Amino acid sequence: MTGARMARNQKLTPVIAGRTIAQIGWDGAAALLHFDDGSVLRIHTPSAPASGAAPLKLGKVRAVRQSADTIAFDMADGSSLELPLAEATSCVMLRDAKGTMEYAD
Repeated sequence: MTGARMARNQKLTPVIAGRTIAQIGWDGAAALLHFDDGSVLRIHTPSAPASGAAPLKLGKVRAVRQSADTIAFDMADGSSLELPLAEATSCVMLRDAKGTMEYAD
């Protein structure tokens, strides 16, 4: 999605590494990554995917990389899930199963 080199997100990676993305939904242009522990990661993107778009990759997260315009989740199986960001900051929020904020940028 981006030509820029993405650096490892050193704050988010230790928080979600090892969690499994069980489902991905959309709330308008916001991607909602639902983890198997009940936590939800909300990512503000420029727009929702087009109808009929290929489903996004589910699986266990190994690491997170991020640039100013893209966030990528490197999976344990070697694959990657990339999503464009609506803005360079304030686009990513993680809440645990009880709704408590775990991470925000």
